[in-house]
Amino acid sequence: MKIVLLNHLYAPNGMGGAERVVQSLAESLVQAGCRVVVVSTAPQKGTKMSYINGVKVYYVGLKNLYWWPRERQHHKALKPLWHALDIYNPWMAREVARVLDTERPDLVHTNCLAGFSALVWQLVKRRGVSLVHTLHDYYLLCPRATMFRSERNCMARCFECRMCSLPRTRSSNQVDAVVGVSRFILERHLKFGSFAATPEKRVIFNASHISAPGLPSDTRPLPVRFGYLGRLHPTKGLEVLLKSVAQLPEGTWSLSVAGQGLTTYERFLRSKYGTAAINFLGHVRPEAFFSDIEVLVVPSLWHDPLPTVIIEALTYGVPVIGSNRGGIPELVEEGRTGFLFNPSRRGDLTEKMQRYIDDPPTLDRMRPACAKRAKDFLPDNVVEQYLQLYANISEAV
Repeated sequence: MKIVLLNHLYAPNGMGGAERVVQSLAESLVQAGCRVVVVSTAPQKGTKMSYINGVKVYYVGLKNLYWWPRERQHHKALKPLWHALDIYNPWMAREVARVLDTERPDLVHTNCLAGFSALVWQLVKRRGVSLVHTLHDYYLLCPRATMFRSERNCMARCFECRMCSLPRTRSSNQVDAVVGVSRFILERHLKFGSFAATPEKRVIFNASHISAPGLPSDTRPLPVRFGYLGRLHPTKGLEVLLKSVAQLPEGTWSLSVAGQGLTTYERFLRSKYGTAAINFLGHVRPEAFFSDIEVLVVPSLWHDPLPTVIIEALTYGVPVIGSNRGGIPELVEEGRTGFLFNPSRRGDLTEKMQRYIDDPPTLDRMRPACAKRAKDFLPDNVVEQYLQLYANISEAV
């Protein structure tokens, strides 16, 4: 089977969670015997082709007002126009059409569409090709792809979101199968009318791209080493974490904060919350980070569809304290691989962290369960689910 995977970015450009997931899937499909072609945007003119780990990749120069991953902060006045063009971008569609006509795939699997627009779905179906789409974010419902505004999650869509999403909602009915990386994100899209006519709807969790290193050694004496790994941004709930950990008894805890964000926000966090027990690490390799913590905290305020950092933590046998937002409750098994907390309830996170301090052997009991749960996210297991889905819709089309 020849498969075209389309995603807004691909290695080495902007390697966030979705990009790592798509790359892992592409390379796993190659290992499974499929011929795989990836199409992504790039900060260049024209279309260039390259090979990465056996995967043929077309890098399509973005035809919009600016290269959005890096330059959007410098073009705030042009953002509305950028998003307007991204609703229906015929110039990008033309480049994708050329790739499709050259490669003639059996199936197209789209992922994050920012930069391409949902117009690519029409191109695929005009050619009679099977079409799968995976939901990694809220791009089809919200121009910001977060459905988070004014420090709160959007329960309904504003006028801007409705206008941007209307063409995308209509186009979504052309998709043969839709996959949510969590039950939450799939149901959120169905609630707002997307994929109403799509016959196949599934949940397939992301794969872990990290090889299991084995369980860590037994718990060390206090302090308990908590950690945060991810982008430093207000939506991630970092201030909830920093305020909560400060309520714990001195000498019983330490906190490692790994990741980067806007320089001004990083400076604010360091100046307001920096203490001897809180270490801001900046960019750090996951293997170094997880080998030096005992509990990962994921305090997201927004409805994060499926934080891959949780899957990585489980792979390392590290329990997780996660907020009850988005797809996080689908990954954290309460009392078995970690705990859930409500970021809107004062003191809830502190109480969950205190449990590990009061009973350190909890860590030893949870680690085997974390390692067992991590097996559900092995690339072979995930790619097998996608291959079965591809086979089902290819037979039906």
